[in-house]
Amino acid sequence: DGSLVVNDKDAAIQLMLNMEPKIHEIADLQVHYVDNIDSSNMSPEVWDAIGKVIHEEYDKYDGFVVTHGTDTMAFSASALSFVLGDLGKP
Repeated sequence: DGSLVVNDKDAAIQLMLNMEPKIHEIADLQVHYVDNIDSSNMSPEVWDAIGKVIHEEYDKYDGFVVTHGTDTMAFSASALSFVLGDLGKP
């Protein structure tokens, strides 16, 4: 029917981790689940939550990957650049 299917938390994490099985050969991945919403429903509260996780985990990792839909990706990238400032890590 065209509606977005949002998986439960554990299913969403497993789906993401299984998309590229070889990634585990080159990276030690840790998942920090913030939310699983349609990206058109992104909000400042979610941007703050993403920024908070990265800030709290900054010293533990060499880099960060934020998975995101395409509807508001540019807005989220801009918001996070202000939230995180000069991050110094990819």
